[in-house]
Amino acid sequence: MPRFFSFRVALCGLFLLAARGFALANYYDDPRVVDVMGPYTQPATGMVFPESVRDFQRDEVISYNSERTDESATYLREKDGTTIAISVYVYPVPGDLGTALAQSLPKEDLIGAWYMLGEQLFNEEEEGIAALHPSAELVDGGEASFDQHGVSYPGAFSTYRYNEDFFGRVQKVRSQLHLFPMVGGKWMVKYRVTYPEAVDGAAQANAFIHALPWTIQGLK
Repeated sequence: MPRFFSFRVALCGLFLLAARGFALANYYDDPRVVDVMGPYTQPATGMVFPESVRDFQRDEVISYNSERTDESATYLREKDGTTIAISVYVYPVPGDLGTALAQSLPKEDLIGAWYMLGEQLFNEEEEGIAALHPSAELVDGGEASFDQHGVSYPGAFSTYRYNEDFFGRVQKVRSQLHLFPMVGGKWMVKYRVTYPEAVDGAAQANAFIHALPWTIQGLK
């Protein structure tokens, strides 16, 4: 059996198992706001969300399940009458697929399979944006990286434009998706950035992303 086909089959089977696992996850019907002052540490991962990052201030922390493995923090930069919003999500790779792949595939196939898994997960995130914003126009996208302690973590990004009621005003906005899969072999780190099209939000977002360190357990 060709190597490419073998881990395609493995991925399909593992995604089916992940879907079953999601049905058992103890997710809240309504996400819950975490009442916190000062830096917040996600219990399951050790990821620290400080009160501020550069000139962004933390607005809220949200927990999506009782295990506290899926949480996010939203930061706002309000300056000169405009707002840039960045939400940072840290949550598990679906069904612990990273570990499952490592156990089911030969070592020489693992890197290729992880790459394909990351690509599939990113495509699913993009499909979610298209479903929520049918008129969204893709204007940019490609590979991304996050460098920390001499390690470069691969990811991908895409930028969309669409009309949205953004902080009380319907306007043309740019919305960015940054996704870093397989962080520490089992976690996803995602950034959703939204800002008015007239604002240089891309530069602000890039500065924010690289100013917030990953303190996830198991990383250097």
